[in-house]
Amino acid sequence: MRTARPRDLRRFCVVDSWERVADAPGRRVSKHEVWTKRLPDGRTLHTAISKGRDAYGAPLFARILKAQLQVTAAEFWRAVDKGDPPQRRGLQRSRPRGDALPFALAERLLAAGLTQPELSGLTEAQAALRLRELEQPG
Repeated sequence: MRTARPRDLRRFCVVDSWERVADAPGRRVSKHEVWTKRLPDGRTLHTAISKGRDAYGAPLFARILKAQLQVTAAEFWRAVDKGDPPQRRGLQRSRPRGDALPFALAERLLAAGLTQPELSGLTEAQAALRLRELEQPG
């Protein structure tokens, strides 16, 4: 794994729009630089960049990526080298594509023998028609 230095972490924070935090009004943190980032889901990430360290060891850097920055090594280095901010997956709440079927309708179709893949992509009107076909005697 490529070794990160404090200047790499600082560059990442700038590219990813983190905010440097002061430890007291008008003063900067003297031992570490503390940075924060507010995520779209409301959480706030924190990281501290050492002022006295030449390079981070692989185990420490891996923990910083996972716990503090919440990015992969590839996303980190893309931000540092190319200025491309990471897209943190799984942070936005996902919605089904299109309109979701009402639960009761989906439940009845499944009970009638349709599989989940067969339900996928059906509009509510198509699903209701399919249910009528399945429930007709004969």
